[in-house]
Amino acid sequence: MKTTPLKKLFALQKKYNKKIYGGGTKTPEEVEIHTQELALCAHAEISSLISATKYKKHHRHQEYEGPDLRRILYESVDVTRYIMAILNLWEIDPSEFHEAFIKKDNYLNVKHEISKKPWSGQPVAIVDMDDVIVDFRKGFSSWLEEEHEVKVDIASNRYYFIDALKETGLNPEKVFISFVNSGGFGRLPVSEGAVEFLSSLKEKGYWIQILTARPDDNLQCLYDTFWWLTNNSIPFDDVAFSSEKFRWCAQSKYYDSDSIAFAIDDSPKHASEYAKHDITCYVPKKPYNTEVWSVSGIETYETFDKFFRVVN
Repeated sequence: MKTTPLKKLFALQKKYNKKIYGGGTKTPEEVEIHTQELALCAHAEISSLISATKYKKHHRHQEYEGPDLRRILYESVDVTRYIMAILNLWEIDPSEFHEAFIKKDNYLNVKHEISKKPWSGQPVAIVDMDDVIVDFRKGFSSWLEEEHEVKVDIASNRYYFIDALKETGLNPEKVFISFVNSGGFGRLPVSEGAVEFLSSLKEKGYWIQILTARPDDNLQCLYDTFWWLTNNSIPFDDVAFSSEKFRWCAQSKYYDSDSIAFAIDDSPKHASEYAKHDITCYVPKKPYNTEVWSVSGIETYETFDKFFRVVN
């Protein structure tokens, strides 16, 4: 039988859904109720799928003729159809599902590779992402202009351009969430010289620990972060998320063994906390972090090329 494209499978399931639930617009409450019903049905089908295998290990006295492959196949079809029904209810199309699948696959593979190469005592560089190795302000400002027709000053001393957004009547928090959920973190440009700089750190034997304050409880953000690292060939050894970066470091194996060589971060809050606890922090000069330029334990840099000469 000719392989049926994912798009056609979605269409077939959608056509069947209409027969069961009828056409027309449904309220959010109705969609949620249908989702719960379908999820429970999928759960029941998964139980049936398990029953097609010998999962009751304590019944070893019974003769086992092997798994029922046809049953495994068709129970899997049932599970998949219920999942497609849920996706159709929320109007998630096949291309969106495909992209999400690819990004989740990338995340799982990267995490697996990380687990195979544990830290073995190398000096550690704690490296931030946004406006350090990621040109966040440039990418975010471009998105604001494209999506909301809002032009902002990249040299603004407000990190998320909060004042400019409020002046146009937009809610900065809602705008940022919209940016994240649209896959914005996966499309940001790489800071000039970042890949070369990180490559040089690897060559010198540093362990590169990416530490970002991005909200990893948002799955779009989580998977886009790993996608961006892979897609841009960023050299790194591990990735962690925390809004309290020094606290994260203090609870890490690196800190206990006094192995943190330095940190790189653009945030005045994080840079100050690093310096306060005797971790040298290198800060890229930005309009919003001038207050820490002269703080003891903090060194500033303008470009990665100049920073590399300092580290050397």
